[in-house]
Amino acid sequence: MEQSQKSSCSADIHRTIRTLSRITFIDGQTAGISGDMLLAALIDVGAELKPIRQVLGLIPLHFSRCQSITLEPREVKAHGFRACRIELAISERGDETSAQELLQATGAIADSSSLSEKARLFAQNSMRTLVEVESGLHGAELSDTHLHEAGSTDTLADIFGVAAACDSLHVFDGGVFSSPLAVGGGSVSFSHGTVSVPAPAVLEIARRYGMRIIGGPANEELATPTGVSMLANLARSFLDTYPAMIPERVGYGAGKRELALAPNILRVVIGQGVEQRFNSDAVQIVETNLDDVSGEMLGNALGRILEAGAKDAWVTSAQFKKNRPGFTLHAICKPEDLGKLSDIIFKETGTLGVRYQLWSRFILEREVVTVKLRLAGRVFDVRVKVARDRAGKVLGMKPEFEDVDSAAREVGGSVREVSAAALEEARAIVEERSPHA
Repeated sequence: MEQSQKSSCSADIHRTIRTLSRITFIDGQTAGISGDMLLAALIDVGAELKPIRQVLGLIPLHFSRCQSITLEPREVKAHGFRACRIELAISERGDETSAQELLQATGAIADSSSLSEKARLFAQNSMRTLVEVESGLHGAELSDTHLHEAGSTDTLADIFGVAAACDSLHVFDGGVFSSPLAVGGGSVSFSHGTVSVPAPAVLEIARRYGMRIIGGPANEELATPTGVSMLANLARSFLDTYPAMIPERVGYGAGKRELALAPNILRVVIGQGVEQRFNSDAVQIVETNLDDVSGEMLGNALGRILEAGAKDAWVTSAQFKKNRPGFTLHAICKPEDLGKLSDIIFKETGTLGVRYQLWSRFILEREVVTVKLRLAGRVFDVRVKVARDRAGKVLGMKPEFEDVDSAAREVGGSVREVSAAALEEARAIVEERSPHA
């Protein structure tokens, strides 16, 4: 059932993607994510520097620990790849910062900024995610939590810099998606000692938000709490492959360290969503090979599968090992019905294995129109299936064979003639309703 729920969720996500005109994809499969890498990638993809510097200039006014801050991007090479790296020159006192102080500063900076409402909300949510996770890990209330690494000025700089960059690129006006996030491996040392990678805060954020993480490829820390908290509040979902899109801009943000096996870069891609003419959904294809089942048993199994809700089921002839003739049983079902249908196949056929695969498919919108058909002085109700694309354009019509056959038998006519008459009536009804017909 868990697999079925994930499959259904995946289908919903892809339907959502196809309705978006603007898509941002954050690709952290190679070297994870940090706050400065995300900001650098957004600058590289085309974010304006002026609004970023303006919002960073508010930090010393509302965060007492910070005295001054400047930002400079520069081009670097990472394993031969060109990328952008940001240099933050920060003058700050070494005071310990409380979680409440950081939240208050975040709110004050957001309120005094010219950021959009969505960008302000993103900045505040990202900071709240970070401090709530840190306080939870320490088993303390927010009012009693004091932060070390997360309490420095560069945390505010990363979050508000990314907020301003996303505003500049109109990221909040579209959909944001992410690849599974590389978190690295080994161990990391910080103010609380040495712990395994991913750091506890990274792991807890990933758990809370259902983020998809993968180990490696480097045996060191690749994902930071600040970067992960921002990604959690940006990305709608995590996809194994790129969404359907036309890339328009690509940016690369470099981290400060050099990795031995891969470039330490984060990639951000912005582009247009690919509008599709047809609706789509996801179905499970279920199959099993059979070489010792009688025709009666096979027919019974097909009937049981269809009764259980399969969208379709059929049998094809096959040749197996040792030159044995046999059959392959196929079925199409909703993802949530996979377990139920598999159980029927096992019970009714005695097979030792069932294979299944999730397929995406295009589907037309369907409507059943009932027409009043006058034949030989009598009136018959005939159902006609009408198929449309997403724009409502009619692409096909087909009368229900049982209705046509019944009417034809009663008046002594042919199925072909009755079918043609039903189509004519249905076409007239559809044309009245829809200008696309």
